[in-house]
Amino acid sequence: MRTEEEMIKLIIKIAEYDDNIVAVCMNGSRVNDNVPTDKYQDFDIVYIVENLDDIIVDLEWINQFGNSIITQFPEAQDLYPSELEERYPILMLFDDYNRIDLTLISKNKLSEYLSEDSLIKVLLDKYNLLPDINNTSESTHWVNKPYQKIFDECINEFYWISTYVMKGIWRNELMYSIDYLNICRKMLLTMLAWDVGEKFNFQINFGKNYKYLPNYLEKEKQEKLISTYPHLNNNEIQESLYKMVDMFDYIAVSISKKCELNYDIARYSEVKKYIMYND
Repeated sequence: MRTEEEMIKLIIKIAEYDDNIVAVCMNGSRVNDNVPTDKYQDFDIVYIVENLDDIIVDLEWINQFGNSIITQFPEAQDLYPSELEERYPILMLFDDYNRIDLTLISKNKLSEYLSEDSLIKVLLDKYNLLPDINNTSESTHWVNKPYQKIFDECINEFYWISTYVMKGIWRNELMYSIDYLNICRKMLLTMLAWDVGEKFNFQINFGKNYKYLPNYLEKEKQEKLISTYPHLNNNEIQESLYKMVDMFDYIAVSISKKCELNYDIARYSEVKKYIMYND
């Protein structure tokens, strides 16, 4: 497996020999001093380019990075609709198991890119386009303090989706049911992140998909959260939903007090009857 130093040298070298590439930056966990390093970390690389169309018209040049065992071009796929403007991601996993998540960004979008992420390290700047932005702050990744509208929407989404979970159970459509259960859990994780985030004055990063959040939960809460992951079984899915309701309401009340938000817990009592939940 190529070392980090070898990979960085290669990434810079490829950019140096391509006149279309004007700057190189690195984002992600390899820039974050608070994340333990391991061999599974991606190289989250950004090439700032003069002309995006020119560099993607023939992508043979990416073979310089190594022998890729799988490559993905998200913006060229029909499977998912294109969402990016003047950006072109290329995801590469190599036969030595290094991985580069490369994003080509038009120079026109440079200021937008710089404002999005506080974890940026400049690897190459051919024409001094970039300010001194070798930041290792996680500020753009901190959990945001909830305000009344988003707090209300999270609660509404949780209880609205809970009705679909039960509809799937009643119809014995368990794949349908468990998909909606996962949406409920996402709302629960949002609440948990707000609750834990308040202890850190909302200056904490829980990572993608809340992957670091369990590290900050008491053992009892960890176990409760784990218990909400059922098998594809009617009884287990229903029990998991009810465990989520217990946990969700408890955390929502806690957050409402800590952040001075209103939560009328009785508002969803009829929904609880509908899903056959008993306090």
